[in-house]
Amino acid sequence: MNKLNIQPKNLSDLVADLGVYSADMIVTQICDDTRKLEAGDTFLCLPRVKDVAKIIQQAIDKQANAIVFVGEPMQQDAVPCACLPDMPSLGLMLRRWFETEHCKVPCIGTTGTDGKTSTAWMLRQVLAKHLGSAWSVGTLGFIKDDTQAEDLGNTTPSLLTLHHILAQATQQQIGALVLEVSSHGIAQSRIVGMPFTAAIWTTIGHDHIEAHGSYDTYVACKASFIRDVAASGGVVVANAAYADIQQALVDSSGQIYWYAHQQTAEMLWAVEDKQVILTNKQQEVALSDVPIADFHAENLAAVALMMQASFDVALSQFEVLTKVVSTPSGRLQAVGEQVYIDYAHTAEGLQRCLLSARKLTQGALLLVFGCGGNRDKAKRPEMGAVAVKHADKVWLTSDNPRDEQQVDIAQDVLQGIQDKTKVQVIESREEAIKQAVSALLPEDVLVIAGKGHETYMEIKGKRVPWSDKDKAQQALREVRLCA
Repeated sequence: MNKLNIQPKNLSDLVADLGVYSADMIVTQICDDTRKLEAGDTFLCLPRVKDVAKIIQQAIDKQANAIVFVGEPMQQDAVPCACLPDMPSLGLMLRRWFETEHCKVPCIGTTGTDGKTSTAWMLRQVLAKHLGSAWSVGTLGFIKDDTQAEDLGNTTPSLLTLHHILAQATQQQIGALVLEVSSHGIAQSRIVGMPFTAAIWTTIGHDHIEAHGSYDTYVACKASFIRDVAASGGVVVANAAYADIQQALVDSSGQIYWYAHQQTAEMLWAVEDKQVILTNKQQEVALSDVPIADFHAENLAAVALMMQASFDVALSQFEVLTKVVSTPSGRLQAVGEQVYIDYAHTAEGLQRCLLSARKLTQGALLLVFGCGGNRDKAKRPEMGAVAVKHADKVWLTSDNPRDEQQVDIAQDVLQGIQDKTKVQVIESREEAIKQAVSALLPEDVLVIAGKGHETYMEIKGKRVPWSDKDKAQQALREVRLCA
């Protein structure tokens, strides 16, 4: 990220009316990672820090000029310190530090088990066309345009990183900022102080349950973000296809706009004759220069409704804006003739992917997929059931096994499959892709699901370079040479 032109400030001014401080100090730089801390930086100690004493000593050894605690401070006399009572107070302090207290950049959050990345990607493209510029932050990184992406490590990066990006957008007068908001980002308060003017809730399903304790807690986490945006007067767009979303927002304050396929809603979507049809109470448009798939149509409906509700863009105008819309990396992305890769890694996401792929298939639908290790085990048999229900031939293989044995993960998946005659279990993902590509007949389609845009395979604590796209294209070249 680019360096910002931020003026030094007194620690007393930054925490005034928010917290207390032991001695005043000029703050010239704030850092939340002792590995990156430089002499003279002010260190930010967040509540999630496990070994506070060790981390604080590291900050002191690296000559931090002050320490800002959130919650209970650690007793120390080596450097001045300030203490803020909670994360919202820190959010306000960071707005003061980054000089974004009066930010005018529209800030739109997208959340959902599936769909938030594609929705954020297309919304950024449409907003850039409409406003002249727009950025997005999420699974694919920090994106300024279709050709520039900076990896940030997490779908929702650290609080300090987000506020840095907001300040950069403010200084450069960017038209809008689109942020993917993950359940982890909400639960860990990585979004506090961000001035959300609008939000989209795309889907809800079973993912990250192990991190939240239960499905209900997971739903409530996402709902808390949406309800906060609505309560602050922001525009909320939500998917009416999910009863759990409707229930979670049933008594929410503020205006909520709904989109759906066949239900009563402000925006309806359909896919007909290789066109996406969007309909509201006044108009209908047929979009042909857009990615054609049911889930792309659903996400476009969310984008159209957001543009209508937040930016007063009529459907007729939206049709012009979609001339720039493309498929984000790894979202039913064609990587060769008859072969697609997709990031689907939940039962709901895999079903949506396969239903769309089926419409592209005149012959058999082939699938390569796996489940990640050290993650929600309950979804494994569900994904197995979805795979054999919607695909004709299945290769069950590895997908970020992490610290688990691949054979154990596969056994969990197979528990959801009654008819195992469709399934071949191949531990090597590369070999599974080769076999699936070799099995393709002229009218077949192959979907390689689970990793999409990812460039690594996580095994035993290491990230090994990996690309489904590269492996599929290599297999296609080998098949052609052997033909």
